[in-house]
Amino acid sequence: MSLTISTEGGGEDFAKLQPGIYEGTCFRIVDLGTREKEFKGQVSKKKEIRLDFEITKAVDPDNNEIVMQDDRPFGVSKTYTASLYEAANLRKDLENWRDKTFTEEELAGFDVGVLVGMTARIGVGHTAPNPERGFAGGNAKILKLSRPDGGVQKVPTVNPQVTFDLSVYCDEFNGNSNDATKAMCDIFDALPEFVQKDIENSFEYLAAVEDGEKDEPQKASEPSLAELAKSQEVNNSDDFEDKIPF
Repeated sequence: MSLTISTEGGGEDFAKLQPGIYEGTCFRIVDLGTREKEFKGQVSKKKEIRLDFEITKAVDPDNNEIVMQDDRPFGVSKTYTASLYEAANLRKDLENWRDKTFTEEELAGFDVGVLVGMTARIGVGHTAPNPERGFAGGNAKILKLSRPDGGVQKVPTVNPQVTFDLSVYCDEFNGNSNDATKAMCDIFDALPEFVQKDIENSFEYLAAVEDGEKDEPQKASEPSLAELAKSQEVNNSDDFEDKIPF
């Protein structure tokens, strides 16, 4: 294998999902928790979720590649603020996807977990470069979700269909470990590393770890060398007195 290195081949020559319109299926939803986010100089706490899709069909152009070199389907994802308020991107995309508005009952509490395994039409673009943050750009991103031809259907996927629930995962660390938390740990381990780091930076995860550390029993401190020596002296003295015949 050649170890000759040049300015070319910097990692940007791997296959990428090209811009266009596709059909795909949501295979994973991840609760990223709450973190501090900056927007236009303002810092606020935002709870976020991530929706992951695998691509199943190229619609326009219909000759775009939909599988990678290892024959796995291309994937594309989008991170949303976990909110259904009127101007929220999540609400807009979900209403376009379902082709109907949310009812008042749904707005009071909508289980996004029902979206796993559901088909969608996906408008895909590419991220723009951001030299200030060291981003080269050119990665696939979701521009729009909408209702696919034939309506939304629940179908099997190549990737495992999972929902990562951060509250269940946190129970593994705050003293409430159980079978469900162990299963959630397995889902966490399968997530991309950068997604894991986002979760571990969430206020929920950090609080759970802190609570768990408080609940851990305090370990007895190791005796010092002086204490060990003194104890040995006492033991030796007792042994000596036991040998005295009177």
